[in-house]
Amino acid sequence: MRNERMALTAHRVFETMGTIATVDVCDVVSRVTADRAIDILAAELERLDEMFSTYRDSSEISRITRGQLDVARSSPEVRDVLVACAWLEHDSGGVFCIHPPEQPDIIDPSGYVKGWATERAARSLSAAGLRNWCVNVGGDLVASGRPEPSRPWHAAIRDPFDAHAVALVIEVDDRAVATSGTYERGRHLWDGRMGASSEGVASLTVVGPRLSWVDSFATAAFVMGRDGVEWVANHDGYDALAITIDGELWSSPDFDRLIVSSEEV
Repeated sequence: MRNERMALTAHRVFETMGTIATVDVCDVVSRVTADRAIDILAAELERLDEMFSTYRDSSEISRITRGQLDVARSSPEVRDVLVACAWLEHDSGGVFCIHPPEQPDIIDPSGYVKGWATERAARSLSAAGLRNWCVNVGGDLVASGRPEPSRPWHAAIRDPFDAHAVALVIEVDDRAVATSGTYERGRHLWDGRMGASSEGVASLTVVGPRLSWVDSFATAAFVMGRDGVEWVANHDGYDALAITIDGELWSSPDFDRLIVSSEEV
């Protein structure tokens, strides 16, 4: 119903963490309030990138890798991330790993950090009293509320075989979404146990309540292939969809209820 539609309060696109971030706010607040909250979000993403980027020699992660900073003396955020990554490595049976096989002495928690940082930064919107917003950082998406009273946020899952096509559209109602695949950076994901990336899966999407886990689960589950869908579903509140290199769809039992029908797209 058109009379239910809320005006877009703020929309911003900016570069961060080596990718593109998009923030949309649909709320009954002033543009000034929304812009200030987005400013805080962007600043937090930059602060965390300075802390965790493996491309910055001055980052704490790079200094830990070089032996110039002891983990015990690192920032609380760094210690929290490393603890979370250790849990993920254990829970995934070693599939998720922060040490690239070709460079085992390097610490690279990026499979967890982007989703975690996005979730953390997005708290600035809720802290400002905003209820209806969507944040997308390089395909890692977290949403709150609704863009319209009668419709939840929608997220498009890209066709891994066609950069200009969408495979599916799903509802994102106070949830987070992340997809891992090979279409952006080639086979950049590895199996921490064997040093090999997944064969057979073109993309894998995870939906759940926490973007920190959604992002990292997608990374690990992609490498696991079909077994990854079941592994994700074993975590309460999380669902997964895999698109195979043959174009088949494998999904957890509850994922189908999130799919938007063609009439609603």
